[in-house]
Amino acid sequence: MASVLVRGGTILTMNDGLDIVEGDVSIRDGRIEAVGRAVAPHHDTVLDASGALVLPGFIQTHVHLCQTLFRGLADDLALIDWLRTRIWPMEAAHTPA
Repeated sequence: MASVLVRGGTILTMNDGLDIVEGDVSIRDGRIEAVGRAVAPHHDTVLDASGALVLPGFIQTHVHLCQTLFRGLADDLALIDWLRTRIWPMEAAHTPA
């Protein structure tokens, strides 16, 4: 996989300290390898991020699996009635197992 260097941006790290760092981001094999000013210069692609914000990609973790599984149940109800009488009780019945 190609390596990418995002050079010279303002980096929003999203780490526990929510640090904001001026510098570079090195990405190798699809993973962030290094963040900061002393990043190795040899990369397949170099992107100039001067004057730009660099932030991690957004990951969709909010899903509506239960609503998808129960689609079609009582579809003649208004949304709030469908949620209250069908979906929320079924979701509440789930266990980790």
